[in-house]
Amino acid sequence: MTEPNDSSGAGATYGWRRPSLRRRVLAAIAALSAAGLIGAGAPALLFERQRVGDRIERQLAQEVREFTELAASGIDPDTGQGFTDAERLFTVSMQRKVPDENETHVGYLTGSAIVQADGDGDVHADPAFRAEVTAHENPAFGDYTSPAHGRITYAVMPVVQGADRGHYVAFYYLDRELAELHDTIRSYAIAAVIAWLVLLLAAWLLVRRLLRPMEELRATAEAITETDLSRRLAVHGDDEVADLSRQFNGMLDRLQEALGAQRGMLDDAGHELRTPITVLRGHLELMDADDRGDVEAVRALAIDELDRMSGLVEDLIVLAKARRPDFVRPQEFEVALLVEECLAKARSLGERTWVVDQLSNVWVTGDPRRLTQAMLQLTANAVAVTAPGDEIGFGCARGPHGVQLWVRDTGPGVPPAERFRIFGRHRSGSTGREGSSGLGLAIVMAIAQAHGGTAWVSAAGAAGGARFVIELPAGAIAADPDDEGEDAQESVGISGGEVR
Repeated sequence: MTEPNDSSGAGATYGWRRPSLRRRVLAAIAALSAAGLIGAGAPALLFERQRVGDRIERQLAQEVREFTELAASGIDPDTGQGFTDAERLFTVSMQRKVPDENETHVGYLTGSAIVQADGDGDVHADPAFRAEVTAHENPAFGDYTSPAHGRITYAVMPVVQGADRGHYVAFYYLDRELAELHDTIRSYAIAAVIAWLVLLLAAWLLVRRLLRPMEELRATAEAITETDLSRRLAVHGDDEVADLSRQFNGMLDRLQEALGAQRGMLDDAGHELRTPITVLRGHLELMDADDRGDVEAVRALAIDELDRMSGLVEDLIVLAKARRPDFVRPQEFEVALLVEECLAKARSLGERTWVVDQLSNVWVTGDPRRLTQAMLQLTANAVAVTAPGDEIGFGCARGPHGVQLWVRDTGPGVPPAERFRIFGRHRSGSTGREGSSGLGLAIVMAIAQAHGGTAWVSAAGAAGGARFVIELPAGAIAADPDDEGEDAQESVGISGGEVR
């Protein structure tokens, strides 16, 4: 006989399943509330029963004292003398008393005579009760259980008065005395059960509301697939559950961005690497191994394609890192200085007329390494569409929404219809900008967006050409450490000046 498979833990053995969280919470609330109600009612019942017993005991003790005082020093109102027989003593004592509810006084004389005060019940006629109380030779307290009247608590006082002998008894019907208390307890029990049920209903509604985000979390997690990460939790309120929903949504956002970046990189790699691989394969298949000239030509082409593939891989890595929080490493620097350094590095890219349009003394918080990378990418594009001797200009200035850095050229420009889409991946313009990969301007846009800004292109002027702008937001502007009250927007350098 094979043992049942327990692959999901001990709780799964023989089909047992642990109750749901909602049921466990409700069971805990039900148990705790029931324990609280019982814990409040049971001590109250015991206390009240003890209080009733103590009151009866005190009342019986008082009856015994009053009877003893009457027997010792009382006066018979008919004779004006002391009592000479027990029957008269019993009669006068009972005439002076009004029994409480559920209380009775009785006197037993030697023989069969009985003297009884007004009271409820006929326990005095019970031979067993009479035999028990008359057996006491000294004052005593006791309990008796009557078949007809239940439990009875009594106090007995033996009497010797002249030639008469008897027993004076005061007693309470204990069960009747406790019946009112029991009625109260029953009322409390009914009210407690109703309150308990109402509490369970309220707890069920509350737990259902509190656990709704958990159910939504489970449903959302089940609905999420590797191709669809768009589902999000609805956030209600501002408590811990709402914080959990926000954190879960944030995690999904990060996962979606990471998978999107991964998918985009794979798409880019497949899109861009397919062509050079095909070119290399085709030339290698057609190459004449015995023709040295053909071999040298294919070798040169292969090296060129491999260099282009290496550059493409570097671009893909940059785009993949663009969504990472450490893509930019902010620090404070002067924009004009960065533009001058970019201009100095750009001279080696080609024989062009390099000019400075405008430089402004503005300090910003950003990553100068990434911004230099973006500016040089724009410069490479400008060089690609211009000829030796054409003009390429650099500049920076404060704009209406922040700080602008730009590269301007006198090339063919960018048609208005292409000015937006040219910054997308694989969106080279009709003018041939971006070379063959189509990722250069996408990298520029990614760097600008990582700084909280943007990038765009416009016409350079009436003479034609294009002006590519990187704009950093106003929040990136930092205080000038050397500012002594001078206008921070004052332009310096050469406006339209030529730098060879």
